Amino acid sequence: MSMSIAVNEQKQIVNVKQVERGLACMCFCFECGEPVVARKGDKNEHHFAHLNNKESCTIHPESILHKFAKQVIMQERYLTLPSLPDDENSEDKTWEFDHLIEEQAVSCIRPDIVATVDGEMMFIEVAVTSFIDTDKSDFIKQLGIKTVEIDLREIIAQGIELPSEEAKVHILDCASNKRWIFPAPKSLTIPVAPTPLPEPLYNCQSSTDENSNGSFDKGYTIYRFTINHAWVDVRVFNSGMVSIKCVTYNHDVIEILKQWRNEGGGQYNQKYKSWNYFKPFSDTVFQRLQEMDMTPTA
Repeated sequence: MSMSIAVNEQKQIVNVKQVERGLACMCFCFECGEPVVARKGDKNEHHFAHLNNKESCTIHPESILHKFAKQVIMQERYLTLPSLPDDENSEDKTWEFDHLIEEQAVSCIRPDIVATVDGEMMFIEVAVTSFIDTDKSDFIKQLGIKTVEIDLREIIAQGIELPSEEAKVHILDCASNKRWIFPAPKSLTIPVAPTPLPEPLYNCQSSTDENSNGSFDKGYTIYRFTINHAWVDVRVFNSGMVSIKCVTYNHDVIEILKQWRNEGGGQYNQKYKSWNYFKPFSDTVFQRLQEMDMTPTA
């Protein structure tokens, strides 16, 4: 099978139609990363070939599309998205991103793209064959971070060429192929009776069992500290995330948590009324809580 797709020196996906002939294309194999040449003769179909003449690699269109979608979003720095589930305005909206980072680990997940909008973190997930499952969706909701999933199966189904302007428009400007994971649609929200300390979405058990093939760490340890004469419950997840909740409202403690968020990054989870901090700053947060603890010792 001939290779019509390669990666240029800027690590961008290119079609053989877009590059110069021979070694002048300055491209590399999409699959193995070895140098390729652009064969653009008069007889055979134009294609890339490995410089060392080895057999062509098998390149799956789903992999090309996944990488191309991330490439386009990183370059253009915007997406047209459906309205937020809790937004009375039902019109689609263009979101322009301040910063974008690919494959940045946040707690125990690694979104395709981590974006910031007006200082607020947001996850962008590109889906072609693999979609967000229930475990990951629940964990994202627990983090309380806006997350959108882009369904690009239609590009493959319609045989849209990659890379192309048509595919680019489908990725960036089509809102019907995108859905909010968090906030979740109201129709999917199950009301829960309020409790002083809501149970987390994950059981308080270690997930180090050899038979566990989940990608998320479900373990955590609960601590209770007394900070400024107020009880503070703290969950330290095995992933490194620290989640803090004031058992009773205390303005001074809330201000401290806000300062820590501004200092090292973090998110307030509106649903669980908790403040979440991530590695490596979460270690500093937990150490500070220990130092500030006023709980009487036996």
